Amino acid sequence: MSIQEILESAGLPAQRGVYTGRDKPDAYYTFLRLLGTPAVNADDEEKERREMYGVTLFHKGDFEAQLDKTKEVLKAAGVYINSIDAESYETETGYWLVPITVEILKEE
Repeated sequence: MSIQEILESAGLPAQRGVYTGRDKPDAYYTFLRLLGTPAVNADDEEKERREMYGVTLFHKGDFEAQLDKTKEVLKAAGVYINSIDAESYETETGYWLVPITVEILKEE
């Protein structure tokens, strides 16, 4: 399952980079790969890969319930949550931004 599919299972749309939908919803995710590196090598081959993503929850209004749902689906999918960083508010757009750093181990 891709990071996009995992995030969308929390009930919101997700898009890599910048959300480009015609009409932005009141809540959505964006994500970017921050790091991709071998996690386990054996017999000169990569057996597992570590991928780290920066995920941002954009939300107009109280985002706490959606953040809890996000953590729930990430953990259920075996995604490690490395950090939930300082939230910020965009006065021009009315969105709260909640940055989340996650890590996925993938077998090759």
